[in-house]
Amino acid sequence: MPDLLAGSTLLALDTPATVQASASASYDATSTTYTTTATGGSYSEVAVVFTAPTTGRVEISLAARLINSGSFGSLVTVEVRIGSTIGSGAVVDSALDNTGTSRYGTTFARSGITHLLSGLTPGASYNARLLHRVTGGTGSFAMRELIVKPVP
Repeated sequence: MPDLLAGSTLLALDTPATVQASASASYDATSTTYTTTATGGSYSEVAVVFTAPTTGRVEISLAARLINSGSFGSLVTVEVRIGSTIGSGAVVDSALDNTGTSRYGTTFARSGITHLLSGLTPGASYNARLLHRVTGGTGSFAMRELIVKPVP
């Protein structure tokens, strides 16, 4: 994918819009694999549809307030798929612990992470959504946010 260097002529596709979604309500989950399933509280999906820029690179930022019922972990990460239907399409960025945020223990904390996703097809539509899991116990999740921003 081409870099956008100083002096380059910019086209509309070079800098598509930054997209953002968030949900503040708290919910509980007990799955040890990444999912959107909640066991209590008020769950709403945090997801966006975005267009890949000319460079094929986007910056993905996410944050969440997390706690667990014991010394176990509560984790939130992002999954990115091809297409504009949330949760559908081939996976291009799998839900992994190292591209998400986590909290171990019984004290609430809000944390976040940003990572670079490259190799996207310029002009193509993609969908991204937050998924959650625990390493044990019951996790509580709140104040989740997802931002996808084109990278020159």
